[in-house]
Amino acid sequence: MSYFKIIILSLILCSFTFPKNKFIVYLTCVEDPSHSMTVQWHTPISKNVSNINFRRKGSVEWMEASGSFKKLQNFDYLVHRVDLRDLEPNTDYEFSVQGSDQIYFFRTLPSTLVDRPVNIVIAGDAFRYDSDFKKMNKQIAAKDPDFIILGGDIAYTIVKRLPFRSKEWEVKRWMSFFYEWSENMITSHGRLVPIVPVVGNHDVPVGQVDPKNNYVLLYQLFAFKDENTSYRTLDLSDYASFFLMDTGHSYPIDGKQTQWLSDTLNAKASVPYKFAAYHISAYPSVYKYNKETPVAVRQNWSPLFERHSVQVAFEHHNHAYKRTYPIKAEKIDPTGVVYVGDGCWGASPRKPYKNAWYLEKKAKSSCFNILTLAQEKGEIVVHSDSGKEIDRLDVYENAR
Repeated sequence: MSYFKIIILSLILCSFTFPKNKFIVYLTCVEDPSHSMTVQWHTPISKNVSNINFRRKGSVEWMEASGSFKKLQNFDYLVHRVDLRDLEPNTDYEFSVQGSDQIYFFRTLPSTLVDRPVNIVIAGDAFRYDSDFKKMNKQIAAKDPDFIILGGDIAYTIVKRLPFRSKEWEVKRWMSFFYEWSENMITSHGRLVPIVPVVGNHDVPVGQVDPKNNYVLLYQLFAFKDENTSYRTLDLSDYASFFLMDTGHSYPIDGKQTQWLSDTLNAKASVPYKFAAYHISAYPSVYKYNKETPVAVRQNWSPLFERHSVQVAFEHHNHAYKRTYPIKAEKIDPTGVVYVGDGCWGASPRKPYKNAWYLEKKAKSSCFNILTLAQEKGEIVVHSDSGKEIDRLDVYENAR
């Protein structure tokens, strides 16, 4: 990248207004979202009470729930967290955060797909350019998703060679992301859409800095099932499991993480819908096929996906759209896994490979995937930031 381009990118990434007086509230799914929801919010350091009031929508009586908070390092802000459990499935809940008069609401997922289909948006490489991010947010919110899996490079806070970065730049950049999210990721009915983060190379320090023994900002801002551990599952009752992986950013691909994936896939053998989501592509549309990380994913994870009937792996990082043929043992095989991506929410689209053997569909386009799960059969519909449909793929349940 030329020095001129570095200067321009630096100015773009640093040119945001930090919303000091904005009350930022966001949701995430840590446990099964048919029975739980995690509420998070930011406050100045003086407001150190982590309480919310909540109720089933339409009820009169409020219930109170308490949580915890963390102080951001070198910044006088607190991140609060309250985990709501034992909720009723397929139900709207209202809540208010202590210190704010505003009432928000969320919706739990159904406990079975007999009740209704579930809609999930999966996309990555988000808050790179402000205007692109906002444009895509409007398109995504209009689709009324139950939740969003954001596949890494969320706020582009770890960017090399930016000459205008201040000491507080990373925190302010994250706060700007959350401000835009809380403003725009609301459905037409006023429902907050939960975010499920996946770690990417622009989210955490370079070099696999151990977040269990070092301060890493991403893990202070988001709630995880196992604190400071990025790889995990998200189970939707007993009908779907998402394997949310770390392509070498906080934890190595091989070794402990791969063993965890093998053990967890074994434990989820009876789940009819199984999907993986991670940042760097095993089957890239733009970057080199034989780079270290794609090779490591293909060697360590792909055989497990194939053995355990994972239907689709959602990949990102490349800033284009792609869908592979079904692949097994690095060959096209109708019984194999389809890899869909390739991460272009708020980044400039790149030109994909013209003749890569594994690419069935490709486009130089922004993209987000809407995964709809219904009984027996689901589908993935891919849209651009203009709302244009790019691609469509049927997904079938595995036999229980």
